[in-house]
Amino acid sequence: MKEDFNIVIKYIKSFKSRSIAIMLSIILGTSLIVGVGTLSRSAQQADVNRTKREMGTYHVYYKDIDKNQLKIVKEGKDIKNIGITSYYASTDVNEKLPINILYADNNYLNDESAIIEGRLPKGKNEVVLEAWILNSMGLKPEVGQELTFKLYNQDKTETFKVVGILKDRYKDKVVGRCEMFLHLDENKVSQFTANVEFDEGSPISSDIESIANTANIDLKEQVGVNKSLVQAVEDNGGIDMASKSTAIAMSIFAGLVIYSIYSISVYQRIRDYGMLRAVGATNFRVFRLMVYELLIIAIVSLPIGMLLGMGGAQLFNKFGGNITVEGKLESTPFVIPTEVILLSVSCTLVVILIISIFTYFKIKRISPIEAIKGNFGAESKVKKSNFIIAKISNHISSTKAISMKNIFRNKKAFILIMLSMSIGGVLVIRNNYSYTISDTMYEQQAKGMYLNGDFIMQVNSANDERVGLSDEDIKEIRNTEGINEVKTARILQSRLVLPKKDLLEKDFNKQLDSEVYVRDVLNGSLIDDKKNDAYLMKQKLKGYNDEMLKSLKDYLVSGKIDIEKMKKENLAVVYMPYIYDDNGMKSKVLGGNTGTPLANIKVGDTVTVKYPKGKIEDTQKYWQGKDNYDYEDHTFRVGAIVNYPYADDNMYTGDDGIDVIVSDQYLNRIMGNSNYDVVYANMDNNANHNMINEKLGEIGSKVPGTITTDMTEDKAMNERSLKQKKLLDFGVVAIMFAISVFNIINNVSYNLTSRTSEFGMLRAIGISDKDFRKMITSEGLFYGVISSAIVVVASLLMQIRMYKTFGFETYGMEFEVNYMIYILIVLVNIAVGLLATYLPARKIKESSIVEAINIIE
Repeated sequence: MKEDFNIVIKYIKSFKSRSIAIMLSIILGTSLIVGVGTLSRSAQQADVNRTKREMGTYHVYYKDIDKNQLKIVKEGKDIKNIGITSYYASTDVNEKLPINILYADNNYLNDESAIIEGRLPKGKNEVVLEAWILNSMGLKPEVGQELTFKLYNQDKTETFKVVGILKDRYKDKVVGRCEMFLHLDENKVSQFTANVEFDEGSPISSDIESIANTANIDLKEQVGVNKSLVQAVEDNGGIDMASKSTAIAMSIFAGLVIYSIYSISVYQRIRDYGMLRAVGATNFRVFRLMVYELLIIAIVSLPIGMLLGMGGAQLFNKFGGNITVEGKLESTPFVIPTEVILLSVSCTLVVILIISIFTYFKIKRISPIEAIKGNFGAESKVKKSNFIIAKISNHISSTKAISMKNIFRNKKAFILIMLSMSIGGVLVIRNNYSYTISDTMYEQQAKGMYLNGDFIMQVNSANDERVGLSDEDIKEIRNTEGINEVKTARILQSRLVLPKKDLLEKDFNKQLDSEVYVRDVLNGSLIDDKKNDAYLMKQKLKGYNDEMLKSLKDYLVSGKIDIEKMKKENLAVVYMPYIYDDNGMKSKVLGGNTGTPLANIKVGDTVTVKYPKGKIEDTQKYWQGKDNYDYEDHTFRVGAIVNYPYADDNMYTGDDGIDVIVSDQYLNRIMGNSNYDVVYANMDNNANHNMINEKLGEIGSKVPGTITTDMTEDKAMNERSLKQKKLLDFGVVAIMFAISVFNIINNVSYNLTSRTSEFGMLRAIGISDKDFRKMITSEGLFYGVISSAIVVVASLLMQIRMYKTFGFETYGMEFEVNYMIYILIVLVNIAVGLLATYLPARKIKESSIVEAINIIE
């Protein structure tokens, strides 16, 4: 074995250029796999952190459980933390805000929030709550003040003392969920909600089910799973599809380069192998020598590649992935991907084994005598040009003709170079395209939250739709220092008369009606009007001011939004939900360009909306269609159709119905009682958002049920998070792109360097430097053009398949081609082809003719 290693070391030293070229291929391939894997793992962890912020830290809650069940939950497997709450009461519907009052233990309060002023509650009626809730009541976030409420279904009022201010919880603030917390004494309460966070890396889904079964908790009725967080945590730590596909593709890429370089060098020393076999070396020993050689090179190259990959990823994290949150710098979590490192090592070892086997079988076909004589058969001879090349050669210059013959004389080498030049470009386009769906998914989620203003004021008018912010309130908001734009919406819970034949997506409504909220709270989304062969669809009639109507223009599907006409006529904009069939599941596409309209309503049609005369006394009966009110019919002419309503209060039907949107001025004329339910206020760039928030809270507190939220920091955080994610995605593509370029240059350059002797002979018989340069340039240009054509065709076919397979339509994305990245790849491929041939050509030209002819490699 020692003798074998000595021979291998001798080969490595004797063929330095080839050894360095192979080493570079392994280093670059490994650094790409590890770099992409590291960034992907960091992105996974960042996604977990983002999801915890938006959805909470708990993976599941078990509600309405008794003490015995709580004990079993606490003893559950893999539990990291548990927070316990219990319902106490809610404020009366006539109070300023709808507030749920809960008992909570310290774990619960500290897990998803933190005390920023004061302390946790201890005594009777001591409470803590978030600053935004106090602001919505027109109060300052100060401890020591007392809050007196009339509680729902109770005759007397009750007073609570604020002893602590909690940090705002994004997930509750964003939906206007107001909660106030008392101290929990488990001995004095009989019914609980257990909020559980499991250890990351544990089988969370099975643990959730196991606890429920052991404690005899109903999985459907009593268990709420934070699906987004569970999915993010279970994905975290694993090797994602991007890393797997990158590892496989780059292994093939690097393998092609190594095989091309190695097979050329093997034939250059075929005599050595022939002599070894002639003096008694077995075929297996020759195979072993090849494996040892590649292993030694790999042992040196792999650590370098790993360090480069992780180092590059960390540098990108440091300079490109950091975000500022409320004045503090938060960096993307840097995670060392053990699984990805093992994957890169495994891929390299497999590539080495395959290359050794292929090369061995090629050598085995040559007898020892032929090898010693240098008679290697057809492989070593210049093959005759085929008919097409011969014909082409008659119509181009002699230097270009020589280039063509050089390229095609060894078709296998040409194919390997084309594959190595193409795979990198295809990978870059593939990853870039795959990231567009995740970015769009993130934006879709943001659309559904309706965070379309720096400040959001929403009136919870479920008890009386005639209650809302007045024109005077809106004027006061406009006059607030720092406010530059105010968008208002009045929202009425109405019913649309829809002929049964015009409902195009009945399965969507059937699916909707099976959901707990629609089934139990609304009693279905449709009321069957058998007498008129129509449905009464539960939906909303909305009145928007000019600024809000202008915002709809970005989501126009058909027609025209003529604001001036809408003020005078019964001209309406119809928000139409677009439905996409995702393997039998009907999903709604917000603001996208795909899917089927829910109903057959077109521009120019007339639609009728029914709304009760007078006050809605019993909201529950009205929502469920069990009322006996007198209704007034209002007809509107459809002037435009949009795929996103822009403003919503997330009540009643949400955005699942076909909303009819008119000018607020026209709505006030036909309905009277001018008021507004949703206000989006935007501020100047340098305005003081805290002062504005305090002022708006004061204005909103005059109207019962008004929730005022300052979303400036939260929106900025969301934008920075999205920017961070895009930077991470860009980092993966950039690293892939850069390393692919270096690997291509490495491969093509070595291919030319190995033919130095041939080029020396051409120079010896009189080819000028100019013609030599033209010949090499033609070869590089040809490589670039052909590989670019392969990239374009392969990438387009791949994109079409991805579009059909990965659910792009689910998020409203039409099939689009990013022409800029295609053009960039084509230009880079051509530039790389020219550069890869120019560098060795310059070196060859600088050497003397005699040196060039005598060069071994």
